[in-house]
Amino acid sequence: MKIKISKPNDSGAYYETEVTSSAFNIRRSEVTIGFIRSAKDPVHAGVTAFWVGALSNNNRRYRPYFSVPRGTFNCVVKIGECPVILEKRKNRYYINGKVENLASICSALARLTYRSCFEKDPAKLLSGLYATLAIPENIKYCLENRMPYFFYDDYERFNVRLNVQMIGDKEVAIEIADGIWGTLPIKTMDKMGAFYIHGQKRSKLKFLSPKKLYQMTMEKEPSNSELKVMIEFLKQNRMKDLVEKRALELVNDLLLQHGSKLKAVYDEEGLKELYVHGKDFDWRLTNNNYKSDIQMVSTYIWQPEISHIDEYDEEGEKTGTRQEEGSCRWSGPICIDNMAVGSPIGDQFAARALALLNDSFTITIVNTIKRYITADPNANRVDFDEM
Repeated sequence: MKIKISKPNDSGAYYETEVTSSAFNIRRSEVTIGFIRSAKDPVHAGVTAFWVGALSNNNRRYRPYFSVPRGTFNCVVKIGECPVILEKRKNRYYINGKVENLASICSALARLTYRSCFEKDPAKLLSGLYATLAIPENIKYCLENRMPYFFYDDYERFNVRLNVQMIGDKEVAIEIADGIWGTLPIKTMDKMGAFYIHGQKRSKLKFLSPKKLYQMTMEKEPSNSELKVMIEFLKQNRMKDLVEKRALELVNDLLLQHGSKLKAVYDEEGLKELYVHGKDFDWRLTNNNYKSDIQMVSTYIWQPEISHIDEYDEEGEKTGTRQEEGSCRWSGPICIDNMAVGSPIGDQFAARALALLNDSFTITIVNTIKRYITADPNANRVDFDEM
């Protein structure tokens, strides 16, 4: 069965791979997998949902395409060029003989499926699968993005991020106060992630108070002063502040790397505008006051205004319409959405700037830009130094 994974743009194109198994009752030759915009990784979430539906036999969307045996099964599934042994005994799932929960198996199979679109060597694919299974998906997320956590103090909710480090094959360290690190088993951190990352309220480790978190990680009760220091530390690590700070640092790095092609304008509230000198055109990015979650930055292109002038003969009959090129202006705003919700404005500035630096390619995959282009590449340019 051919698997088609929608590319994360509006080109309508797909990444492709093959999935075959004698255990699958395949009814159609191909299946198209879309992305889930509300997820932190929309493409990965879409492919994971596909495998959850396949293995649990509880997905109406893909049921017309194929199904797997209900109850116990033991089969070989070939993803691209990589064979994988999947097994279900009663309510337990196994992948290549290793017992894992369904969420971990489906996430690992999703990564393997996506990678098989580009990699054909079965040894490399299998190695990547084992590397994925070695660390649960929630732990990977915490190592890359810090551990999300929230608590309430004086009826106010605080969303924070905590540093996490691997300190062994089965243990992680988590910074609960300034320079104070506690430890947790990987399995415990994974269960915490089910609630604090994904909001799964069936998790037993949910709505943990700072005092309870201290007890779990330090294996002792905190004193009043220790708890007070911990709470103040947590308040200084608010998620929004950390994410925005990191995002704006990325913008500053881009300004250093591409100083001749980027120009930033600030006001009392921070970054207001970012001008981009692309390969073919000039662009203006502005802080969108409407604050749409997936479009907090508005995009404009420097192009001449085109007027359509009707032409008439001597008898007053219309003979046609001609175009007349006027002065240049910032044309837009152009609808360019973020793939996923929740990205801070700094990230959205940086993502669009990077894309528009190579505008000759970006224009080919973002269809909404094309109708705003009225002149040839490099025909009209803005001198940033004179702005």
